[in-house]
Amino acid sequence: MSEIKLIAFDLDGVLIDGYGSWREVHGGLGTTKQAEIHAQRYYAGEITFDEWARKDAGLWQGVRIERIKEILYNVKLMPGIEKTIPRLKRRYKLGIISGGLQLLADRISKEFGMDYAVGNSLIVKDGKVCGVDQQVDFEGKGEILKRVAEENGVELNECAVIGDFINDLPMFRIAGFRIAFNPKSDELVKIADKVVYEKDLTRILPFFEG
Repeated sequence: MSEIKLIAFDLDGVLIDGYGSWREVHGGLGTTKQAEIHAQRYYAGEITFDEWARKDAGLWQGVRIERIKEILYNVKLMPGIEKTIPRLKRRYKLGIISGGLQLLADRISKEFGMDYAVGNSLIVKDGKVCGVDQQVDFEGKGEILKRVAEENGVELNECAVIGDFINDLPMFRIAGFRIAFNPKSDELVKIADKVVYEKDLTRILPFFEG
């Protein structure tokens, strides 16, 4: 892997072990049933991804941001992250590209000294949620990887990506090395260079240290 210089991680299901930052907040606030209706409407083609995000964030209107942080900061980390990230940091630039919430991406990035984190930010006024700034849509991860690579002076074939879901496909299609980690998408498996079927992030280390 001497040609790889930058690694982009998905967040939900890769760096954290759970249902994803959006669903964790819905679960904590009791808005899961309403959110499921929005998801069904998106997958039925009735609303766009941006509309889905706005409607979901609308369920949290007026909730104090500290309550959201409390929920997100209690999300379980993926086993093996404490060993894996510090070892990879010695040789690579590391970061997060996630359709999840920026609050959690920032928490993980800061805790492990990663180089960048791109997610979707909640808009806050007077300490309370009032909307969402959608930076990462369902098809947007590829363009974000291009931007991050350029900002770091790295070519796309020098980038590795690690993801688990179909919204990771755009960055899988353009990266030099692709790992499907506990994948929830057959399409992802088809184009992945390596596949890991275990909730243990240390399983990716041999691909970068071998």
